[in-house]
Amino acid sequence: MRMVSRPEAMRNSILIAFVAINNDNLSSGLSTIVTTTMTEKTGAGGKRSRSASDIIERLRALGMEKKESSSHSTLRRASVLVPLFERSIGDENDDDDGIHVLLTRRPSSMKSHGGEVCFPGGKMDDEDDGDDVRTALREANEEIGLDPQNVHVLSRMGTIESKHSICVTPIIGVVTPPEFAEPCRLTLNTDEVESAFAVPLRYFCDSMNNCISAEEILWRGENFTLRTYNYVDVENDNTRFVIWGLTAHILWLVAKIVYNDEHNLSTPP
Repeated sequence: MRMVSRPEAMRNSILIAFVAINNDNLSSGLSTIVTTTMTEKTGAGGKRSRSASDIIERLRALGMEKKESSSHSTLRRASVLVPLFERSIGDENDDDDGIHVLLTRRPSSMKSHGGEVCFPGGKMDDEDDGDDVRTALREANEEIGLDPQNVHVLSRMGTIESKHSICVTPIIGVVTPPEFAEPCRLTLNTDEVESAFAVPLRYFCDSMNNCISAEEILWRGENFTLRTYNYVDVENDNTRFVIWGLTAHILWLVAKIVYNDEHNLSTPP
């Protein structure tokens, strides 16, 4: 696959500068609410797919401590929620673990990032009391009607600094019961969300087939791979969603954490 360039204006909208993720201090045990709603199965040829509990454990290992530079403390803050949930898909010979991620697309009429695929999230308000997790959960509730009581927060990813000097923190959570994350069950705020859809997390492992472009760029002295994925949602009249930039990078990182020993997640040539 060849590298492609994008207009400078699109590059400037990317939120980069990830702080390194800390994989120490593995949380002991799994929450009952998660392990009782997520299952393990054996796929084709007796191959055991990665159990949902193992996925949860790997993500919990990131921990909840802040992962950001000292310069971020003076910036305005925002958070996004990375909502994972389990779907019962395929048959007993399917080796997929069924873990999906819920995504949204902004209305094209929005002045900021109109028509782009993103996670639920937004800027911190005074009512959040400086809590990044509270911001992510509140915004998800306001945008797609996801009740915070149905989100089991697992971990906090590295903070991101935008070109607009906003400090963005991705919060990973599992929706339980999982049916509350189904797009058809959500109540969308149409002023902020045009549509919601779900993608298998494993989709972001197959860089050779699903990553349609990858461009190496330099951002604030650091190398960054700008990935673009195409996803066709058969449940939504075969609507094509373009997933790129910050959202694609976060999804690639989460997939890498979960599946790195099973898949080659390197950038396609």
